[in-house]
Amino acid sequence: MFVAIGYFALVSFDQGQDILRTIGFEGKGIVLRHTLMVYLAVTWWSWQSFRSSRVLLHFSYFNFWSYQPAYSLRAQVLVPRILALIPYWLLAYGIYVARGRFTSFVFILISSSIWLFVFLHYRKNIIVWIRARRPWFHGFIPDYIPIKNGTYPASFIWSKQKHWVVFRLLVVGLLFLAIYLFPVSLPRYLGSAAVVLLAFGSWLIIASLIVFLEKYLKFPLSFTIVLCLVFFSFFNNNHDIRKLNGAVAERPDLEDHFTHWVNTHLQNRDSLDVYLVMAEGGGIRSAYWTSGVIGKLNEDHPDFVNHIYAYSAVSGGALGTMVLGSVTNKSPGEISNCSRFMLSEDYLAPVTAGLTFQDMLQRFIPFPVVKFDRMRILEHSWEQGWKYCNNNQSTINWNNGFISTFANNDFPLFILNSTHVESGMRAVISNVKLNRLREGHIKDVLDTLQCDIPISTAIGLSSRFPFMTPPALLRKPNGKVWGSLVDGGYYENLGVKTMLEVYEVLKVIAVRREFPVRFHLIAIRNTKTTSREKPVRGMFELMSPMITFSNIWENTGDEALQSARNLLAAYGDNLIEIHLWRDDHENIPLGWYLSDEARMNIDRQLQKLKISAIKLNE
Repeated sequence: MFVAIGYFALVSFDQGQDILRTIGFEGKGIVLRHTLMVYLAVTWWSWQSFRSSRVLLHFSYFNFWSYQPAYSLRAQVLVPRILALIPYWLLAYGIYVARGRFTSFVFILISSSIWLFVFLHYRKNIIVWIRARRPWFHGFIPDYIPIKNGTYPASFIWSKQKHWVVFRLLVVGLLFLAIYLFPVSLPRYLGSAAVVLLAFGSWLIIASLIVFLEKYLKFPLSFTIVLCLVFFSFFNNNHDIRKLNGAVAERPDLEDHFTHWVNTHLQNRDSLDVYLVMAEGGGIRSAYWTSGVIGKLNEDHPDFVNHIYAYSAVSGGALGTMVLGSVTNKSPGEISNCSRFMLSEDYLAPVTAGLTFQDMLQRFIPFPVVKFDRMRILEHSWEQGWKYCNNNQSTINWNNGFISTFANNDFPLFILNSTHVESGMRAVISNVKLNRLREGHIKDVLDTLQCDIPISTAIGLSSRFPFMTPPALLRKPNGKVWGSLVDGGYYENLGVKTMLEVYEVLKVIAVRREFPVRFHLIAIRNTKTTSREKPVRGMFELMSPMITFSNIWENTGDEALQSARNLLAAYGDNLIEIHLWRDDHENIPLGWYLSDEARMNIDRQLQKLKISAIKLNE
């Protein structure tokens, strides 16, 4: 199972490939440290694969053909050794695919697997020699237990290896404790790849202990744990969102907010270009591209940011727009540098550690432990990144309230799109009341909560894409569960439907009040359009729903944009679509980390970006 998960994470998953592109002993600084940590972690996983398979074979009668016991015995000796080598081979293959060539690290991994096989082959002789020459090593070097065609009693295994079992559990416990105490800094120090590999080895130890206890107690412990996991899931949901106590600031009405914004920006102007920005989801890729595009347009057209009235964003687009919205009193160049610095941090390692350690452990606990929530860890990493980006000098802190910070007429309209699980409807987090939009189409999250939430939590409510981050649990003021929220991309990954409804209201207001304004909608997109017209072959019952869901996720934005074009054309307004174009060889993942190469691919396109349709009325 862990080998299959490892293949998907390291070879098939774009985020894993992007990380492995940076791994190599030829690097320096952080790269060299992460490479060393990956090597130690894969060795840890490899050794635990060997030990776990040996434990299973100690308690099982493994006989391929009863008429040839000698072959069965050789197979039982060989299988654990092969399983021990696979982690090295898997990581070596992943690096080879990511780099497109053999590197020194690939050769080191292959060589290590060969030497490990040699060690395992002579392990019995080494153990006997050490225990004979160094009796005081007995507590550290467990006695050798040969494989045989038959099972061992658990008491016999315990008598031979109890010190080693306790030591392994102590190491795992210390690792869990360290990641719990330092949920952001320690995973970043280790690197995302090392975190995943360490988790594999740690959970293999726990699984081995479960097998041992099952045999020792002569009780179906594994089946009981599975039943408990299902039963506990009704009580241990630890994904309650963070809330802030105290009085809640009143959010302005959409018409009042827009009227004040137009009157402020129309001073000394005969007309005004109003920009409404939609930012597509796509994790850190979307955040970096969105903030980069707006920053570049602001450099080419000074004061452009001040002409943006509204942002409608999804997932990573929400992160990118909030970075821009939180930068105050800075020049165009400083805005771009700040967002680039903020979004160059590693936000994947902390949330990955939270997924594979704390939140995985939560499944075995019958009550919720909110500090184990991996989404809170991701939000804290954003807060730290924002703090370091501004050298602690910004007047806006992301652990402060979203409403208290942005619910005044000096800030643009922010719409962070999410999806309500129970109804499948759009759910939005906004600093302005959106009660003028079509009733029954949108759920206003802050109106339901009747409280303020941190800025980082507001971003997180729009950024909970499948598996990596969990659904958010929301409660009404009386404590009753209102429902769950997931990524806004489940409904529509561009935020264009919400923005179109806002646009229609703003257009009516502008006509009624005779504002001399012209609207421009900007769609900032980062997903790669690919053709999947080939029929599904193999595992079609499993793959068909997955491929369909993926295609629908991408196509809904195209359909909504076509509706926007038709509507804007009827009103005489403008739509600008900005794409992150890339070929099949440019791996820019949608997780929460971008390698230097991925960021350079985006920066090259930002340098070439010229949008002649941008106009500002001075």
